[in-house]
Amino acid sequence: MSKDINLEELIKNRTSMSEKDEYMHDFEKDLGKFPRYHNESWYFNFIDRPNKVYFVTRLSLHMDKNKSRLLLLLIVDGKDNSYYNEVTLEKMPTNWEFDDKLKYYCIKPMDEWRVKYEDKKVNLDITFKGRFPVFNLAEVEDPKTLIEKYGEELLKIAAQEHYEQPMIATGTLELKKRGEIYETQNIKGFGHRDHSWGIRKWVQIDGWNWVSAQFEDETINFVKSDLLGKSPQSGVIYSKGKDNVIIEKVEVRTKTKDDGKTPVSSTFILMDKKGNKRTLESNTIFSKYLPLKSRIGITEIFEQVAIFTCDGKEGDGISEYLISTRN
Repeated sequence: MSKDINLEELIKNRTSMSEKDEYMHDFEKDLGKFPRYHNESWYFNFIDRPNKVYFVTRLSLHMDKNKSRLLLLLIVDGKDNSYYNEVTLEKMPTNWEFDDKLKYYCIKPMDEWRVKYEDKKVNLDITFKGRFPVFNLAEVEDPKTLIEKYGEELLKIAAQEHYEQPMIATGTLELKKRGEIYETQNIKGFGHRDHSWGIRKWVQIDGWNWVSAQFEDETINFVKSDLLGKSPQSGVIYSKGKDNVIIEKVEVRTKTKDDGKTPVSSTFILMDKKGNKRTLESNTIFSKYLPLKSRIGITEIFEQVAIFTCDGKEGDGISEYLISTRN
């Protein structure tokens, strides 16, 4: 963590996840100040391939900098309707309605959310309902074990509390011309969300792959990072009527465009806790380039809508690829 925050104190005071963790964590109240590089974010996505509608949004709080960043990617029939805004926050907000266009609502903690967006071209109103229960990997691997495994220095870069949940997304998308609605689409598709809070120094993370692959009867969700010469990796496979399967090791082979960094497809070799292997393949159908610049370098994120195949089954979802270059 940053040198003004006692890591051992945070770990000692850590409690089991509860419904209150759906909401904002007030580090200033608990610790007297916000950590440097504090980041708390809520992330949602859905893919509706029949309607050719792809959606990603991320709300992130940077309370040590008194600001929030809001990002929305809405792809409709190949057209990019992106939105980005930064909102100054002098204090911890009490709800998620502090932006005029993009709003978030927690309907039922750990189960149901609603996201609304409106501009001159579209009205979007989507409800996310839990498809599988929320999963917190920290309940499987204790933070103290992580320190022993990767070292405290790693946590100064990416110390995150973090849980994820596969979702079903339903709602409406209204398309407008000159302010008038000319088409309404009923949205239905698989989606995903996560919520994380803690330290994140983007440019110090050399690279990562984060995947949420949605199939009819299961979700494959994992992350593989590279930083400080180490490679933290973890994940989970959610299946209908079965216990979650923990992913312990991820191998990645990626094909890129001629620039050597824009992905077009990837092969992921997954090994679970029992030693079983599975192969997951992704093929990108839309990619959004998101650069994050800092005084010491640049982090480049490729948010990819992808078609996935595994064990003869086809699904879809997001394959997020990140690389950082330091000056």
